[in-house]
Amino acid sequence: MSDGGLRVRGGAGGTAVGLAALEAAAGRLAVSAQDLAASLANVLLVAADPGLAGAAPSLVTAAAAEAALAVAAGPRGLAGDAARVAALAGATAATVTAYRAADAEVARTVALTQDAVMFAVGRNAPEVAVGVLTLRALGVDLGAALDRAVWEVPAIADLAGGADGLVAGLRTDPRTAPLLAPGATDHRSRPGEARDYEDALEVLTGTAAAWGLLDDGGAVQVQAEPVARAGACAPRSLEDLARDQGNLGDAEDYPGHVRVVEVPTASGRAWIVEVSGTQVWDPRAGANPFDTTTDVRAMAQQSTALARGVQEALEQAQAESLAAAARAGGPDGLEDGAEAAADGSGPDPSGEPVMLVGHSLGGIVAAAMASSPAFTARHRVTHVVTMGSPVARMPVQSGTQVLSLEHRQDPVPRLEGAPNPDRAGWVTATRDLDDGARDGTGSAAHGVGEYAATAAAVDRSTDPSLVAWRGGSEAFFSLVTGEEVVVRDYRIARVVPTSRVAQSGP
Repeated sequence: MSDGGLRVRGGAGGTAVGLAALEAAAGRLAVSAQDLAASLANVLLVAADPGLAGAAPSLVTAAAAEAALAVAAGPRGLAGDAARVAALAGATAATVTAYRAADAEVARTVALTQDAVMFAVGRNAPEVAVGVLTLRALGVDLGAALDRAVWEVPAIADLAGGADGLVAGLRTDPRTAPLLAPGATDHRSRPGEARDYEDALEVLTGTAAAWGLLDDGGAVQVQAEPVARAGACAPRSLEDLARDQGNLGDAEDYPGHVRVVEVPTASGRAWIVEVSGTQVWDPRAGANPFDTTTDVRAMAQQSTALARGVQEALEQAQAESLAAAARAGGPDGLEDGAEAAADGSGPDPSGEPVMLVGHSLGGIVAAAMASSPAFTARHRVTHVVTMGSPVARMPVQSGTQVLSLEHRQDPVPRLEGAPNPDRAGWVTATRDLDDGARDGTGSAAHGVGEYAATAAAVDRSTDPSLVAWRGGSEAFFSLVTGEEVVVRDYRIARVVPTSRVAQSGP
């Protein structure tokens, strides 16, 4: 549905919830039909009782009773009611099944189309490359042209969902096939046999790594640093979180940082972890892990240095919080804190609610971490917020409340070629930016400033799905009287092996 310029999908008011309610109603109707049938059987037993006429005070009364029982058991009585209720139950269940089947068929058709188009691109990759180089030599700015094109026709970006078809096409050309790394897609000879986006990305990242690109090997370093002035205030709304991304994403003056916000609640502590978007566009992995390498590998649902760094930053913040509480308790508190740390009797941070937030790459990493059994075993991720992020294929646990902000003209969240799940715990709010007041490019539609405006619209929205999401996340934004919100920043760096630095050159 649409609300205040937003198109809202999923959540409490979403189609999936409505279908589940219809399915439940069909079940209840079926039970009612069974109850009516049982009552009908009892009426027929009474009507067949030979002692009924003898029990009546007169023949007239007996005849009237028989007539009444016949009506109750007839088409206008229990028999008809049972049949009508059963038919309604069947029709309701059939409607739900048909809707889901139609939705699945549409998704399958879209996937086949994406794969077919990208198969053709892969099969003719050398010719495509020559054409691109020729146009560049003639002075054609293909990047700018594509940037304008995705604004006008956003569905262009959906073709990236055909990564499986692209790999299959590359396999068919003897000029490109030897260059590809082996992968799970090798057995497919044509698009549509199967569609595994992550497997295709694994082939592409493996191929790139052989050439020194998109290689995420190496350790990660996490260092606490003073909080930048612009981020000193605790977020009080979704808009605040979105605007904070502008500070964290400053690749020139504040690169490589993640922010951890400790929020006191009535029942303990909650944590907001903010991860920014891409800061480095070089496919050669460097010290700053907010880069293209993490983009691609996170979308392939692979482990990344950035995700490991974010986890370490959260755990450092939680440890610092416990240490600060012990210091505040004086010598006795320090002694008690040391004993609790030694015997494991102190507060258990694994039960404290965590909200993971990110724009673009940050949202991909947030959803990937919420999908990681290893991470969720250590941390209770209750909420995820993504802004302009392709996360539709992330297997986020159903108990986690996800809110995805997207723009219709933003190509980035469409790169997986599939819509976000429509389910009770996943709300997608999409804003159409085509009002004539912008420069009409996909990159502009992806900007943090636009997403801050969309977040503000979500904060004001009366859509039931967004109202329910805000209610469920209120503890992260409400200040507890007498308590202080603590904001901590951490610098995350990828430790690039010396051999790789020497190979990649300056």
